[in-house]
Amino acid sequence: MISPQGTDMDQDPSKDLRQDWERIRERIRGSPGLCVLCDFDGTLVPILSRPDLPRLEGADRLVLERLRDTPRVVLGVVSGRALSDLVPRVGVTGIWYVGNHGFEVQEPQGRVHRFYEPADAAYLDRVKQELADDLRGIPGILLEHKGPTLAVHFRQVDEGEVGNVERIFLRVLDRHRARLMMASGHSVLEARIRSGRNKGLAVRHLRYLLPLGTLPIYFGDDQTDRDAFRELQKIGISVEVGGGESSTADYTLPDPAAVLEWLGRIREELSAS
Repeated sequence: MISPQGTDMDQDPSKDLRQDWERIRERIRGSPGLCVLCDFDGTLVPILSRPDLPRLEGADRLVLERLRDTPRVVLGVVSGRALSDLVPRVGVTGIWYVGNHGFEVQEPQGRVHRFYEPADAAYLDRVKQELADDLRGIPGILLEHKGPTLAVHFRQVDEGEVGNVERIFLRVLDRHRARLMMASGHSVLEARIRSGRNKGLAVRHLRYLLPLGTLPIYFGDDQTDRDAFRELQKIGISVEVGGGESSTADYTLPDPAAVLEWLGRIREELSAS
């Protein structure tokens, strides 16, 4: 198990990561290893109008592949997407993948662990039908069954209908509150099987597998990533993409382009040391 690493960084929670490079570089140089974990949507790729559109392409994928091949680095992608959807969209082999907010984990060698039962997925399939019936008539809704989670995407719903979507979702979820819990992200509401699984717990488990003193750095952009930010308080470095003054992370970056630029900077620093 990795022991907590104290830090003397009393940073402003809204500080742009790019303004504190020298201090970050000192921590990287002083650590025997680095674990870099990134969310996908809104962090490595922009949020697009439909969830089936984002994909890591070309030069952006190369940034991750080069970082993966850098000595002392463990790399992973942590997402709310199902593994079967996430892995081909990222397209980088030999890294950790965490899907469904921690319900699924794929090791760098390809071995997959799932922390839910087939009965859970079957139960959510019935809930999906209830939501489909109740949401019928609201254009732009997309329902996505991901196994232990069920997402209601409303990016293409008229703004005036969003309140109705939320009320219907909560009404259906209330009928299943003994077995399901709610989460939310960018223009998406999710029903999840009740469990302690979340991105923070997933990050904790990965840390236990790493050599003593490894410095974890986590990049994420929405509410579901804040469990990971809390997990790394006074232990690692957390970065909220698009975050402002209300960010709960140590630092912020404006967009995925800045994240990829910063990942390249990490690789250059480690390659030079």
